[in-house]
Amino acid sequence: MGTDTQRAARQRSDLSRIKAWWRTLGGDRFAVLPPPNRSRYTQSDGHEDAAEMFAVRGISTDASFAYWHWQSHDAFDRDGDLTGELYLHWGGDHATVTAGLGDGPDGYRIVNGGPQGAFRLDRVTAVDGDGLPDPEDAAGVRQLLARLDTPSLRTAEAVEYAAPTPAEERWLHDRLWDLLPGERPAAEGTDAPATDATDLPATAPATDTPAATTASPQEPAAPDLTAAARFVSPLEHRQALTPDETGRLLAAWREAYAGRLAAWSGWAPVLHALLRQEHPDSWDVAAALGPEASYVLAAHPSPRSLELLRAWALSGNGSAVRGWYRTHRTLREPDPHLAARTLSGELTAHTAPETTQTALLNALRTAEAEDRRTAEAEALRTAEADDRRTAATDAPHTAEAATGAWPTVTGRGAPADAALPLLATVRYATDDRLPRPLRAAAAAAARDTVERVREAAGRLPAAEAADALAAVERYEAARDDLLAGTGPDLTGYEGGLCDLYHHYRTLSPADVRWLRGRLADPSTGVQGIAFCLELLYAHGEAGRDDLEALLPRWKKELTKQYRTTYTEWRHPLTTLTCLALDLEHPAAADLLAWWARPKPLWKNPVRLLTHLGAPDEAKAAELWEFIVSDGHDTGHLMTWVLLRARLDATHPLHVAERLIGDPAVREYVLHRVLIGVADPAQPLWHYAIDPRSHSWWRRAQEVADDPRLTDAARAIGLKAARDHHILRYPAQVRPVLTEGELADARAWAEARADRPAAD
Repeated sequence: MGTDTQRAARQRSDLSRIKAWWRTLGGDRFAVLPPPNRSRYTQSDGHEDAAEMFAVRGISTDASFAYWHWQSHDAFDRDGDLTGELYLHWGGDHATVTAGLGDGPDGYRIVNGGPQGAFRLDRVTAVDGDGLPDPEDAAGVRQLLARLDTPSLRTAEAVEYAAPTPAEERWLHDRLWDLLPGERPAAEGTDAPATDATDLPATAPATDTPAATTASPQEPAAPDLTAAARFVSPLEHRQALTPDETGRLLAAWREAYAGRLAAWSGWAPVLHALLRQEHPDSWDVAAALGPEASYVLAAHPSPRSLELLRAWALSGNGSAVRGWYRTHRTLREPDPHLAARTLSGELTAHTAPETTQTALLNALRTAEAEDRRTAEAEALRTAEADDRRTAATDAPHTAEAATGAWPTVTGRGAPADAALPLLATVRYATDDRLPRPLRAAAAAAARDTVERVREAAGRLPAAEAADALAAVERYEAARDDLLAGTGPDLTGYEGGLCDLYHHYRTLSPADVRWLRGRLADPSTGVQGIAFCLELLYAHGEAGRDDLEALLPRWKKELTKQYRTTYTEWRHPLTTLTCLALDLEHPAAADLLAWWARPKPLWKNPVRLLTHLGAPDEAKAAELWEFIVSDGHDTGHLMTWVLLRARLDATHPLHVAERLIGDPAVREYVLHRVLIGVADPAQPLWHYAIDPRSHSWWRRAQEVADDPRLTDAARAIGLKAARDHHILRYPAQVRPVLTEGELADARAWAEARADRPAAD
């Protein structure tokens, strides 16, 4: 009986209905991919799946197609019900896909995102005369809240929302009170609690959220804060939370999330309300939240918020730096450069991390852009007013009055910065009004964009182009000096470090000093250690001092799991063990003993990667045995190739190419390894050929053109190059390509168009 019930529930789910409709789609020149699994994680994966399906089924390669990927699939909950819009991606001709998808399955609608966007599928929901859903209609409530939570205007400094209708605001308050304990306040003009036909009892759980705790007659129901957060946000976005609502939310929040206030998703709007209403506990709450509350505090500038933000900023928090700068400008120094200079000096005096200077630079850049947009908007309004006066008085109508003269902001012509948004950063690097730490941060930020500035200058009027090119020349003259002894943010997103990995293909003496300094710094985290140690080790620059700087930390910090699936470096303990073995350091025995233990389990898939240190034939044999066992490769073949190259005193490319055609080796793994070892001074350890990466593109080119290699090996390099996003989806390559780089890549591919690539 239970099985039948579960089967019936599955048949009624959104997912089952959408799948049933999906199976009916397809036809002449239009196809749909099967629903996804985890291997189709991105749009790139979807396009690759489509190409494979076309080849298997004999579908024309110019057919159009639609699909959704695993990230889109998150729109379904565990029961298969939609919790948001399902994004349907596509390829080919937009009109063909539009016709092929039609209006969607019965009970659903499709919103067409246009030729540059995705299609969005969601339920059709019923609303009343005020446009409001039944509170029990989960999809209708979700859609209304999504609409109310969509900003009408968003800038770097502020977000604005359209005012709700009186009925919408009343509905939001009613839904919030459904989830709060206690009696509702009396409606305006009456002595009775506000109710309407759709209201639920104050202690009843909302039906579209997880049920609240059932109340006993002696105690009120516990508030459902998870559900309440959904209604708190759209209310406080309009500054509509009442003091009574805020007070009750605060009490429930403190009780349910004691000691972990930031764990509740609704904390930000409630803190906004507390500060706006000058609640006596607002500062205690802000202090308990910590630097995560920086953005909220910056929206409520006061001497007290300035004090808190300063303390958090000096401790190294980037969000706090931005809030501190914004609040400092509001309260003390409106000039953006003077404010930045003052705060940079404080950060330097308190030896705050380098990343805080980058955060301050970003705050300065944002502030100047906002000031410029404000000035331009004011100039436009003035010009329009002049036009109206001119028309009214029949005065001569000048070109300046019609168009509005561009204002000069902080000494720069606005047209140049409007055409070249990256030019400001280039200029900051040589702006004597800024202290050296800020100019160094600007030099680093402009490193991958200065050529785009140079290209864009060619499209400007002559005077502005000359000004922009002069700024570029000043930057290039100062860059090396400013960048000496600096490096990337080691605490940020790992993909950002991968994006700049090509800058470290060779190491300057200053780079080596910086990398060693980070290893010796106790504040450097696991990711930073992994990045720096791998670069030093691969380039042959890691030494005994680097090893011994990390030995006091390895048992406590480096034995923790750190996923390296999407990085170009290995787990730091893997690299540290290799270094200890190469140096024949006494610590190697302790490290090997730890690797030999059965736990923790995370280390088992990467244990054999330590064999790259002090390689011998026994290690090579153990690695090879694993490779041919068909076990999951997490860098094993890469390690074996590099190890074998060290033993044979040959280039790893020659080791890898000898494996071409070996049935014991998985072809796709070998292809990745062949490209990844092209430069043994900087092997690329990413789990797959990264099609967004400059490093992988250059290695693929080098393999394709290496005269020392066989035709089969060079064909593998050519295939990797042709599949790279630089030729297929150049907008996805990071750092962003210049027009010259893209033209060179296309010319390179065109010159080799007649050469066969690997299958």
